[in-house]
Amino acid sequence: KQGGGGFEPSRWGVVRCRTPMSMSMGERRRLPCMLIWKLVCMALALAFVRMVHVPSLALPFVRLRPAASQGFPELRLLTLRRAGMYPSSLYKPSQGAAVCKGDGLSDDILRTLPANLAPMAAPVVPPRVPLETTQVFEVAAGGALSETPVRFCDLWRTGALVVVVRRPGCALSREQAKALSEAFEAVVPDPHAPGVPRLVAIVRGSVTNEEGISEVDAFREYFRGSVFVDEYLATFKALGDRQYTDGIFSLEAARWMLQRMCGTQQTKIHGNFVGGPDTALKFGGCYVFDRQGQIRYVHQEGIGGINYEAVRKALSEA
Repeated sequence: KQGGGGFEPSRWGVVRCRTPMSMSMGERRRLPCMLIWKLVCMALALAFVRMVHVPSLALPFVRLRPAASQGFPELRLLTLRRAGMYPSSLYKPSQGAAVCKGDGLSDDILRTLPANLAPMAAPVVPPRVPLETTQVFEVAAGGALSETPVRFCDLWRTGALVVVVRRPGCALSREQAKALSEAFEAVVPDPHAPGVPRLVAIVRGSVTNEEGISEVDAFREYFRGSVFVDEYLATFKALGDRQYTDGIFSLEAARWMLQRMCGTQQTKIHGNFVGGPDTALKFGGCYVFDRQGQIRYVHQEGIGGINYEAVRKALSEA
C-alpha cells in the first residue's frame, strides 16, 4: 500500500482500488488514455465479431473441427442455428469469395464469410521491385547481425521466394512463413543445390524476448530459409507501405484473415506479443523473383489469401 491508502498501479498502468483524488498527477494524466484505449479495443473486437456474424453471446457455441475432405477446419455453429439465431442466408458465400482457388480454402470455409462484405475501398499502392541497392543484413544464430551488408539484388541471382515478415513472433506470420516454406520445398527439395532459387525472409529487426531468446531463432522453427534485417523498411515500402488497419473490414482482409486462422488452427502454431505496436501493424507480403529480378508472383499481406499454386508455378519458372 502507498501512503494514500490505495494499491500500487499494475504493470499495465491500470489503477486498482484508488480514487482519482489519491492519484499522482502522472497517474491522472494516464487514466483517460487507458480508458480510451480500452474503448477502442472493445469497439474493434465488437466490429470484428459483427463482421463474421457471430454475436458475442454465441462465441461459446462455435466449434472448429477438421473437414474430412480438405484438411482445413470448418466452422460449425451449434445449437444457435437450430434456435433460429443464425439464418442460413447469412452464410452463403460472399460475392467474389471464390476468385482464388489456390489458397486452400474450401467452399465450407468460404461460407463463413458474410454476404454483405464490401471490396476494399481504400486505394492500394501497387507493389514494385525494391531497389537493387537496398542493403539488408543477415541474422546469424543467436540474433546477431552480420557486419557485411548484402544488396537486395544479390538475393535473386538464381531466383528467390522472399517472405517479408510483419513480426516474427506473431502466430499468423509464423503460419504464413511455414506455409510458404512448404510450397518452396515442393518445388526445390534441395535448397543447397547450385543454381536453384533461394528461400529468404525479411524482418524489421532482430529482437530478444524477456528470457533472452532471439525472436528470429524461434521463427526459424517455422521457416527454413535465410533471414535478413531490413533496417530502412525498403521492402515493406515496396509492398505498398500498408498498415494492419488498412481496409480491415473489407472482403479481401476477411479472406486473408480466414486463411491465416485456418492455418494456425490446423498446425497448432502459437505466437507471442514481443515487439511494439509499430512493428506489429506494418504489413508485409511475399515475392517470387526470377533470375533477372522480375516479379513472377507477389502478394500484399492483408489483401486476399496467398495462392500457393501460383507460388509453386512461379518458382518452377524462376
